[in-house]
Amino acid sequence: MILSTSFAFPLFLAMAGDLAIPDPIPAPTAAQIEAAAALEEEKSLAYAPKPFPTAHMEEILAGYHTGLDALEDTKLVAFISEASREYGFDPELILAVITTESSFYNWSISNKGAVGMMQIIPATGRALAKATQMTWNEQNKPLFDPYVNIRLGIHYLDRLNKRFGNLHTALAAYNFGPTKIRRWIRQGKKIPTRYADKVMRSYQSYLAINAKKIKRHTISTQAPSPIPERSDT
Repeated sequence: MILSTSFAFPLFLAMAGDLAIPDPIPAPTAAQIEAAAALEEEKSLAYAPKPFPTAHMEEILAGYHTGLDALEDTKLVAFISEASREYGFDPELILAVITTESSFYNWSISNKGAVGMMQIIPATGRALAKATQMTWNEQNKPLFDPYVNIRLGIHYLDRLNKRFGNLHTALAAYNFGPTKIRRWIRQGKKIPTRYADKVMRSYQSYLAINAKKIKRHTISTQAPSPIPERSDT
């Protein structure tokens, strides 16, 4: 049966009048707003990226004379940690290369003219600066700037690692030069491992220091175990 319009509309209004109208949602109180804001802040802190620990790196660097002041040493540790990870290297590996190259002394110059912490030849430094679009002014002696020197050194090691596809060979190329390593490979000669082995020993040693540091920190932050009550018999 089809109801006429004149009858159906009043019937709809009558039915609608019987429907329950929900109460308006009350506005949140000041305490509720504050609690919600605190919860959101807690969530954002929980998911915020955490800085990598560098205490073990500072401990390692403290054993060397860098030729820089203490504040610069601390800043340098943070820089090495960040720059290493940009290229996918453990900071401990870069520390090991620097240890082997210069013992962290910023003003080192080798008898072959390699300069700074990562012992970079000026001509190589210029080429690396161009490849990384870094400003290069020879008069400013940029390789004595530890941040420039280390960034270029890490970039260079990354290039060598990608070129040779093997960290040990890349380290040998860092020491002897890639041209010589390519020639030895082509001639079927054995690549010397002394330099790479020395770097890797330091690398493993620094990783062990970090592991001990983490273990000590974990133990110190754990709640002490409750002492069981003694029962007198």
